[in-house]
Amino acid sequence: MKFDYKSLKNLALLSQVGVMMAVPIIGCVILGSYLDSKFGTQILFLIIFTLLGVGAAFRNLYILALKKNPDGK
Repeated sequence: MKFDYKSLKNLALLSQVGVMMAVPIIGCVILGSYLDSKFGTQILFLIIFTLLGVGAAFRNLYILALKKNPDGK
C-alpha cells in the first residue's frame, strides 16, 4: 500500500486556512465585546474589532496564498 502525502498536505493546508480565518475573527469579537462592556458603549467596539478581525483573516489568507504560490501563476 502506497501512502499519499499530497492528500495529507492538502488536508493540512485546509485545516490551516480554517484556523487562520477563525482565530482572528473570534479573538476580535471577544475583545470588542469586552471593551463594549468595560466602557459602556453599545456595539461600537464590537463592530470595529469584528471588521479588523475579518481584515486580518483575509490578510493572513493572502500571505498564505503568496507563500504557496510565489510565482503568481
